[in-house]
Amino acid sequence: MNIPQKYALLLVCIVVSGSLYAQQAAPAPKTALLLGRWEVLSYSEQGVPVDKKQAPHPQALAVYEHIRKQRALTWYGYTDYEDLSRREYRAFERWVETDSLNEVERVAKAIELPYYAVFFPDSTLSMYNKDGSTKLVSFPEVRHFVFSAATMSLDIIPGLANMYGPKSEVQILLLTETRLTLYIPEEAEIVELVKTTFTIP
Repeated sequence: MNIPQKYALLLVCIVVSGSLYAQQAAPAPKTALLLGRWEVLSYSEQGVPVDKKQAPHPQALAVYEHIRKQRALTWYGYTDYEDLSRREYRAFERWVETDSLNEVERVAKAIELPYYAVFFPDSTLSMYNKDGSTKLVSFPEVRHFVFSAATMSLDIIPGLANMYGPKSEVQILLLTETRLTLYIPEEAEIVELVKTTFTIP
């Protein structure tokens, strides 16, 4: 079939522009490694390293012991240097017992509940908890990320729902097809993640 010259030229332009678009749309190799769903394996809970695959309650007790004095000062107004009467001290002990039970249980649940971060090609970052047995999603957050392969750094920027939230600058210590290690400077925290099969939550 004989194609008129102007249509042939138009066809060549479409093919070339389509090829260029495909090249632009394909993410860079390191960006491609980052994209997908990651599950948090370990992180720092209020300054104490925890492993989400280990028993949560002993770790929660260690966290509470680490923050016990600060919680007493913040929530009860007590320090070890105050001279409390016997009655005041008994009231304080009752508060500690209730506070420790509640906080240890809360932290244990946080450690036990799986946490995911999903990096999308459009620079959207979705983070959420998902119960393994009930499949219930909780505490969803949406952010945007800017990934620099040259410096192996991530800027995590608030999403539209929380435009005035803090910006986080994160350093990537390790990025492979299956493992991701992040360092969060403001918390002096290392977070370990593993790539998981992606499903819409």
